[in-house]
Amino acid sequence: MDDRQEPHSLITRWLGRKFAKLKQRWGNPKWRALAVVAFVAVIALVALLVIALAVPGPRPNTMPYEVARVCLQVLGVSIVGFFVGLETFNLQQERLERQRLDDRIRAFLTEMLDAYHGVKQVRRVLRAETAPSTAPTITADAYSRLLPELSKHQLVFESLARSAPLIEGHVNGGSAISVKEAGGKFALAHGQQHVRGTVTKSLTAHCKDIEGYLNDVVAEFEVFHQFLPQAGRISLAKLHLEETDRFLHDTDEFRAKVSRRIREMVKVLETTLLRTSGGGRESSGGIWAKLKRLVKLDVLTEADTGSFTRKQ
Repeated sequence: MDDRQEPHSLITRWLGRKFAKLKQRWGNPKWRALAVVAFVAVIALVALLVIALAVPGPRPNTMPYEVARVCLQVLGVSIVGFFVGLETFNLQQERLERQRLDDRIRAFLTEMLDAYHGVKQVRRVLRAETAPSTAPTITADAYSRLLPELSKHQLVFESLARSAPLIEGHVNGGSAISVKEAGGKFALAHGQQHVRGTVTKSLTAHCKDIEGYLNDVVAEFEVFHQFLPQAGRISLAKLHLEETDRFLHDTDEFRAKVSRRIREMVKVLETTLLRTSGGGRESSGGIWAKLKRLVKLDVLTEADTGSFTRKQ
């Protein structure tokens, strides 16, 4: 683009942002009322100035002349003070709205990580209960005890998928989060021999995918749990618990369907919180990079996605 067009383009973008902000504020009844008051005050000031210029006033250095001049000065200061107060009020409202949005993003992030950690805990216990992985078996007690716990976490992701659209537009990169696809032994066994690529979806879509992945395991439990014997162990293969077997033993798929999605969503959510807390684009990205660098240097350890602790 020609350099001579850059100022025009910058002015156009600036006016576009201002118009969009004005349009957003106009939807607020309080702001509309203040704007009407400001408009009436400006009209009154213009009317007074016109009258003062059109009608012959008192002669200078007289009491009526001084009173009129003081009145006009007071009116002018009041109008200026009104606009200053209005702008201060708008800035405070924007700060409060930003704080409320940050609180919502932070609550979303905390709830998502808690659910993810719960899923990992259930998966680890289930893997221990069904060992060995070469011929996994399970008892009715373990299956009936752990799968309802997984169902609770699946419902949390269902709730997150519903609330994600409320914050998605305010999250940096929330509409396009890229994650590597799965390519493990189960994918090869089903004829999916394509080169592992990446899938780019929104925050909402990733939450829906995680919920759907967990729902397949829970739905299998709803169908087959009644066929487990009350005593002894039974093979997962004999019960045709294919989704449960994949959930437990296809680590690559679990990472692609859950862990990598969580990691990338945590990045965009934490980056947004860091930027709105005063960190710039470079500083927010740099903080995450520094944490990862400290992990490589054995100074910190990442106990789980987004959870860093000092290495003992």
